[in-house]
Amino acid sequence: MKNDLYELTRRRRSVRRYGNAHIDDELIREIMKVALTAPTSFGHKPVEFVVVRDKGMIRKIGACKQMGGSQINGADAVIVVMVKTADKRQAEFWIEDGAIASAYILLAVEQYGLGACWVHIRNRIGQRGTSDQEIRALLGVPEGYTVLNLVAIGEKAEEKMAYTDIDLHTENVHYGKY
Repeated sequence: MKNDLYELTRRRRSVRRYGNAHIDDELIREIMKVALTAPTSFGHKPVEFVVVRDKGMIRKIGACKQMGGSQINGADAVIVVMVKTADKRQAEFWIEDGAIASAYILLAVEQYGLGACWVHIRNRIGQRGTSDQEIRALLGVPEGYTVLNLVAIGEKAEEKMAYTDIDLHTENVHYGKY
């Protein structure tokens, strides 16, 4: 049975080293169109994005995380994934909503043969406050939003083996009951 989505997901691996190729703005727009199709709780669509292309700003954003932020350095683009959390009705599932949109971005990036890596921001410490606070201040994000994560995107400068059926933890799937 042909399973194109499985073929895509088994190839998708986190990439933390990037080449120098520039990703065309039109390709970034296509990736973002995929992100905008992600489902959200109650259809509220509270997830928003800032696409950062400036290398200096990318380094500044990476520095907003005490540990693990430098892995975005070298990426050609970084997508800041944030969710409007001011309205408590819309914010109940903010983590899930942002995570689903981020997963869509990761798959869209792989579809185009590029590399990507999720970088966690929620509950992380920055240099003077939380990573979330520092990133929002850098990017001029208004109050009422919370940054969940970053997705770094670039030309793959490392190759990782695709998952095979042997790599799958099929024992983690239960049918009917545990």
